[in-house]
Amino acid sequence: MQSIQQSNYSNIYHLLMHNDKLSKQMIADELGLSLPTVTSNLNRLSDQQLIMKNGQLESKIGRRATAYSINHNAFLSIGIEVFQKYATITVINLKHEVLAIHTVNIPFANSDQYAAALADQVRWVLQNNGYNEKAILGAGIGIQGLIDSAGTTVLWGKILDCTGMRAERFSQFLPFPVRFYHDADCVAAAEYAANPHDGIVLSIGEHFGSAMIVAGKILRSTTGRDGTMEHISINPRHGRPCYCGRRGCIETYCSLSSLLQPTETLNSFFANLKQDDPAVKKRFAEYLDYLAESIYNLHMFIDVPIIIGGRLSKFITSPVLEELRKRLRAISVFPENERYVKVGHVADNAVAIGAAIPFIDEKLSSI
Repeated sequence: MQSIQQSNYSNIYHLLMHNDKLSKQMIADELGLSLPTVTSNLNRLSDQQLIMKNGQLESKIGRRATAYSINHNAFLSIGIEVFQKYATITVINLKHEVLAIHTVNIPFANSDQYAAALADQVRWVLQNNGYNEKAILGAGIGIQGLIDSAGTTVLWGKILDCTGMRAERFSQFLPFPVRFYHDADCVAAAEYAANPHDGIVLSIGEHFGSAMIVAGKILRSTTGRDGTMEHISINPRHGRPCYCGRRGCIETYCSLSSLLQPTETLNSFFANLKQDDPAVKKRFAEYLDYLAESIYNLHMFIDVPIIIGGRLSKFITSPVLEELRKRLRAISVFPENERYVKVGHVADNAVAIGAAIPFIDEKLSSI
C-alpha cells in the first residue's frame, strides 16, 4: 500500500511537471485515480511547496476548476565554469531555466584562498537575487580536466594545473554539496536538456572537448577518460604540439585557440569573415577542412548524430554548416546522408548550465 501511495504521489507530480496547469479532475482522468486520492496527494505536494495553485481553468459550464502547477523554484542548483582568469556562476531551477548568471574576474588557483573567494561570489549571487541557501541542491563545477566518477577529484588537470584537486576544497566554504564535472560533459548535459537526443556532442570553445550520450546518459567511467576525442591525433608525427604532450591532436586543429589569433575574438573574426577578408577566409577554410576530417573520423567510429556545441555553435550559420557538409561529402567513403552533423542549442554559458543540471535531475528522479 505504501508503494502504491508513493507511486500515486510521484505520478501526479511528474504529470504536472509535463503540463502547464491541470485541475484535480484532469489529473484523476489522466491517471485513473479517484478524486479523494488526487486531493490527498495534491495537499501533500502543496504542503511541501512542490506545487502551487495557479488560478482557474476555463469552463463552459459550472464553476471554474482550480488549476495546479509545479513550483519550479522549489529547489535550485548552481553551476560554475572555471577558467584561468575568470569564472561564470549560474543558477537554474527544476525546469532547467536559467535564473541568474554572474561572471567574475578571478584568477584560478588550486588553493583554499581561491575556493573561499569563489564561494563568496556564489553567496553574493544567491543574496543578490533573494534565493534561500536551503533551496540549493548543490553546486556543480565544470573543470577542464578528467574527473573521477564520484565527482570528488580531478584525476588529470593539465590546462588549469589542478590534478588532484578535491571538491571538498570548495564544499568547506558552502552549506551544500559540491561536485566536479568534465566541462565537455557539462556541455552535453546542457544540450540534452535543450534537445534530448543521443549522439556525440562537441564542445568547441577555447579548447576542444567531446562527450557521448548513449540511451539518454552521458557515458562515464571511473577513469574519467570517456569521450576525450580531442586527443585523437590526425597528424601524430609532424602535427602541431598539444598541451597533452603529443602532436597533431584534434585539439590543436579544431579548438578556438587554433582558429583565433591572440588579439581576436569570435565576434571580430566573423565580422572580418563577413567583410570577405582574404586572410580570414583562407584561415577559416583550413579550419573547416580540419573540422570536417575530425568529425568524419568520429562518424566512422560510431554512426550517431554529431552536435556542434559550445561557443562556436552561435556562429555556425546555415551557409557555414553547408560548407562543412560539403567537405564531409567530399571525403565520405560510403554513400550516406551527411546531415548527421547538427548545430547545438546552447551556445552561451553551456558549461555552467550543464554543471548545474545533475543535481536537478537527481532531485526530480527522487520525487
